[in-house]
Amino acid sequence: MRPSPELRTLLRRLRRSRLAMVGMVLVGFVIAFSLLLPLLLPFDPNQMNVRNALQPPSSVHLLGTDHFGRDLLARLAYGGIISLQVGFAVTILSVLIGVGLGALSGFAGGATDTVIMRFMDALMAFPGLLLAIALVAVFGGTMGAIVLALTIVGIPRFARVVRATVLQRKEADYVVAATALGKRPWKILLQDILPNCSGPIIVQATLKFPGAILGEAGLSFLGLGLPPPAPSWGRMLQESRAFMEVAPAAAILSGLAIFITVLGFNLLGDGIRDILDPRAKHARG
Repeated sequence: MRPSPELRTLLRRLRRSRLAMVGMVLVGFVIAFSLLLPLLLPFDPNQMNVRNALQPPSSVHLLGTDHFGRDLLARLAYGGIISLQVGFAVTILSVLIGVGLGALSGFAGGATDTVIMRFMDALMAFPGLLLAIALVAVFGGTMGAIVLALTIVGIPRFARVVRATVLQRKEADYVVAATALGKRPWKILLQDILPNCSGPIIVQATLKFPGAILGEAGLSFLGLGLPPPAPSWGRMLQESRAFMEVAPAAAILSGLAIFITVLGFNLLGDGIRDILDPRAKHARG
């Protein structure tokens, strides 16, 4: 099946965007590193060998070992899997729930709009990381609890973005015409309005993904993420602080992994935003 003309146009513009291309290269590198490297490495990321603790890079351990003698390259790769799992799960759930609430709020209006938006405002009143810490403290440091906490933090932004877009779109001529023809309201929302909201949703999703990765790393750094010996980048960074003077590799590499991943997704999101921005399109002619 051939891609639609709109998708081909988007891909062509992505190839012309330097920001998007750099972001795609970085994101592709992180995904390949996290998914393919564990298949090639002979080491268990959680296997301890204290005799080999804090070893420098060698032909056996390409990036050295940590304070428990665990292979750093293996832990970085498996930590990438955890970060990608959290990022994908949080982004998908935030999109599904946030878009649903925002679309319902903007399309229904009235008391429904008021109740949903005041609840979103209440969630946004708390600093994101502080709210996530409170939720993880209640539900525990499991993968499900972390995803749930970061999803609750991310829902309000999607809801507000979609609500604003729906409020604009529902006054359009094609919506008025569909209403006059007797088309059911839920069909108008799903078939006519939401497809035209895809641009802001895509941009917000590309920016939410690195936010979720940063959130998981922050929780793990504070000791509220997945319990040891899970190879989370945030926990690796936290555990390596005590050995910065004698073996800084673990701290530098885990911080670099977080930096590259977040930078890649942010550049990709910025590139997509520039492409989908109507003013940017007009400026390009």
